[in-house]
Amino acid sequence: MSTGLAELDARAAEAYAAYVSHLHGCHPCQDGDGSEGDDCPTGTRLRDAWKTARNTSLRARRTHAAPA
Repeated sequence: MSTGLAELDARAAEAYAAYVSHLHGCHPCQDGDGSEGDDCPTGTRLRDAWKTARNTSLRARRTHAAPA
């Protein structure tokens, strides 16, 4: 695995860890389903950051795996 992919994977893992850590202590985020805007602003920001990091990592992996 290239260093760039490993770095993107690490960023996605860190973002996910921050989001899950927040969920453990935030009742609005625990109770809401996210589709109705029940999450707190911090939870929304952390979830969006995790999704962006995850999708960036997945896109890079697909690009790296594609034949030249």
